Amino acid sequence: MKIAVLSMDIEDWYHLDYLEGSKCNKRYSLLDGIDVYLEILQKFNIQSTFFVLGEIAESINPTLKQIIKEKHEIASHGSNHVRPITITESEFYNDLHKSKHTLEHIIGASIEGYRAPCFSIDRKRLDQVRKAGFSYDSSRMDFSEHPLYETINMDGFNVVMPNIFRLNNFFEFEASTHPVYGKNVPISGGGYLRLLPWYISETLIKRYIKSNNYYMLYIHPFELSIKPNPPFPSPTKWHNRLRFGIGRSTVAEKLKRLIELLKQNGYSFETFSSFRKNLNKLN
Repeated sequence: MKIAVLSMDIEDWYHLDYLEGSKCNKRYSLLDGIDVYLEILQKFNIQSTFFVLGEIAESINPTLKQIIKEKHEIASHGSNHVRPITITESEFYNDLHKSKHTLEHIIGASIEGYRAPCFSIDRKRLDQVRKAGFSYDSSRMDFSEHPLYETINMDGFNVVMPNIFRLNNFFEFEASTHPVYGKNVPISGGGYLRLLPWYISETLIKRYIKSNNYYMLYIHPFELSIKPNPPFPSPTKWHNRLRFGIGRSTVAEKLKRLIELLKQNGYSFETFSSFRKNLNKLN
């Protein structure tokens, strides 16, 4: 069984960490990238999981309804894009509950999954995700070099397969990484897909899938948007402006190549929710 899960974190350009606290023109949106993503999914007949920020959910209500209509999964990305590690456990729990309630009210169905902004939760906060009634989390990234990411201690969890952990009926789905010169390198994020030439991404992913039966991708609307770069607030540093725009026009084609590569290597595609249900049947 070779399974790939494609996912999108529905947030806008102004939610990026290096724009935190800046006065951004929120009327300019790059959420059209959702439509580009949906078209690609439809072309390949693939279902995906969408982790949605609660604070923008109501404004994209019709889009969320369309996502559900096309049999994709809606999950939580929190109420806003505050990194959980920067707030108290109590505040985090309240945020989880609020986002879950908001999304369930809009789509009229249960929300099973959560992913933290910037993969920034620890074990204590992961326990809050379980306590809040979620069935799975996808916030673990084994990449300590990134200043925003946290590491989740998985003590007490059973390893179902590489990068997938289980505690009772709760699952943790880790982002895909691959060792390069002794250090793990992410091969699962839209940012890395965008910034790296395809031949490098392809090489790393081919090496990874030779010995792994699970692959996960996460991507963001701005990376697939066909609109020009946004009007950055004046304090935005030049290198952040530069890294935002690099490779955006190449992402859609790279994503198609990635899907074709996975298909050629025998992978089938599921949402996190459906994958979790199937793993439950096997174990």
